[in-house]
Amino acid sequence: MKRICILACIAIAGLSSCKKFLDTKPTDFYTTENYYKTETQLQQALNGVYGDLMRPELYAQVMGFNFVSTTDEVMSNRTADGDARGLRYNYDASLVYVGNIWRYSYVGINNINTLLDNIDKPAMDEGRRNIIKGQALFLRGFLYFILTSNYGDVPLVLHTPAINEVNIPPVKQADVYAQVEKDMKEAEVLLKDYTVAQTSFNDVVTLTAVQAMLARVYLYWAGYPQNNTARYQDVITYTDKVINSGLHALNPDYRQIFINLARDQYDVRENIWELGSLGAAAGVVNKSGNDIGNFVGIQSTLTALDSTSYNSAAWVWVTRKLFDSYEVDPGSTATPNKSSLDIRRDWNCANYIYSGTSPRTKAARPNPWQMCAGKFRREYVSQAIRNTNGAGGTYNINWPVIRYSDVLLMRAEAENYVNGPANAYTYINQVRKRGYGLLNGNVVKSITMTNQGGGYTKVPAVTITGGGGSGATGTAIVTGGKVTGIYLNSPGALTAGSYYTSSPVVVIGTFWTPGISYTEGMQITNGNVLYTVTMAGTSTNTPPTHTSGASSAEITGAAFTYAGPAASATATITVGNEADLTPGLNKETFQLAIRDERMRELCFEAVRKADLIRWGNFVTDMQNFAVWATSNGAGVTSTGNPNGLQGLRNVSARHVLLPKPTYELNLNRLLVQNEGW
Repeated sequence: MKRICILACIAIAGLSSCKKFLDTKPTDFYTTENYYKTETQLQQALNGVYGDLMRPELYAQVMGFNFVSTTDEVMSNRTADGDARGLRYNYDASLVYVGNIWRYSYVGINNINTLLDNIDKPAMDEGRRNIIKGQALFLRGFLYFILTSNYGDVPLVLHTPAINEVNIPPVKQADVYAQVEKDMKEAEVLLKDYTVAQTSFNDVVTLTAVQAMLARVYLYWAGYPQNNTARYQDVITYTDKVINSGLHALNPDYRQIFINLARDQYDVRENIWELGSLGAAAGVVNKSGNDIGNFVGIQSTLTALDSTSYNSAAWVWVTRKLFDSYEVDPGSTATPNKSSLDIRRDWNCANYIYSGTSPRTKAARPNPWQMCAGKFRREYVSQAIRNTNGAGGTYNINWPVIRYSDVLLMRAEAENYVNGPANAYTYINQVRKRGYGLLNGNVVKSITMTNQGGGYTKVPAVTITGGGGSGATGTAIVTGGKVTGIYLNSPGALTAGSYYTSSPVVVIGTFWTPGISYTEGMQITNGNVLYTVTMAGTSTNTPPTHTSGASSAEITGAAFTYAGPAASATATITVGNEADLTPGLNKETFQLAIRDERMRELCFEAVRKADLIRWGNFVTDMQNFAVWATSNGAGVTSTGNPNGLQGLRNVSARHVLLPKPTYELNLNRLLVQNEGW
């Protein structure tokens, strides 16, 4: 009995000890009570939100792919698995990808609310506190912008909810926009001295990122379904803040923007805000890779047998409407597609794929309906990251959330709405000049055949030299043994000192081979045309210098005569205003021009569907485009994209918004499903 009493006392003592332990704040895990005590902890909490934006459920895949991949610029080429991902407007409220945008936006908002609830805890420099708070407020506004533009009326949660706060009513979209505006304007004040000039990187939010995104918010607010057209003046105000800051400018080479994103090289002047992945700067959590350039990319297989290879599924193809929207050189004789005056076309609409594995083979894709979306090119990602020894590899292409060209196009659209097109030309023409390569000088515009030659059974090389510039390249088109045209691959290198001041010389074929000693009477086949060497001096084995592109082309050390006709061509260069939009458009026709320019410039950057919706005719536009696509070959299995066309035909009024997720409707009894779902 005594022993039992002792055991009982021990037990009681143990209970007393447990109670004392439970009263003590935990030290081996974090809660809101024992965290957020230092600046470092505040920064770490903010970093986590940035990192979560590049989750597969958000910008690492879904936001740039799942529900924006069938419009008039790009269409899914998938069947059953496309339906499973929501690519062809054949989804419902239970689809996991529908729910993930909602789920992870609110996860981010909850984490930000907790951070803001504890922002004043640490003793720290107030300037640093303001930077963290400003970024947090902006990100909360940005996540609510994602939610309302995708789902319409949504619950507005501005604090850390209690465990019993489950049923939260949605608020009207206009009120959500008002809160987004409030958060972002407060962020603008807090970040007034925090610019890319201080950071030198752009995968965290700076002052002009806030201002540029506010302009986009106002643009959406001004359009359907709110139609609050007074907001166009706010678009002008906020785009002017970005433009007049002097911190941003267009990259003269459109292609280089996306090469930089693949290489994780910051272009803080063009890319106002991008989401970082691997190799991120301060303020961004490293991630394990993403699907950018995969589903929306140029088809290829990653193989250890080819160090240049990469992995891309290419689950979407461009549309002929997008391809045809880029201006072509009317004098081009290249076939089957004329050369484009706009360098954006051949970058965005890739006319080839890679097939095979040992080694890969580059195969032509001349039909626009089956061209891959070429903007995000995984071949530029570091080979070490691509991991050629692995089955899938990893990729770190950063996502351009908002670029300076978008700011200029928003400025043009708002100016046209408020004041008409007179002053709006200034902004759209900057974007067009860059698209044509004319931002800082002139480039090769056209190559015209003067003699098609004969006897060619292989494609001869084309060299373009002189004229004060460099970097222009072309490919000969051989038909029936003749060079019938030159496809201009690149109009020139778009860097200072590389622009053309006069027409360069075009030479078809290679007139010399390094290491060969040329002698009198030597017979040389150039493009399968026989040439006879006539020496103008002693023999030479150094690369001769072209002085003429004529049929009896003279080169240093030797002169060539030939048996049979040789192909020849001449080049012309542009003049600085050739890219400008047609002058004298009225308000309505200028607005249509803006719509086309936004497609040409911003295709595959997940803004086209939202643009079509805010312009108020999404369903009608898609129905009309489906009719046009049908009559222009999209439904032909061998050369079109019948799966994408079926996706177009599925569009109805309910697709203006995503459905509220089924799981959320089951949890929150105050939610109301969107119309049509």
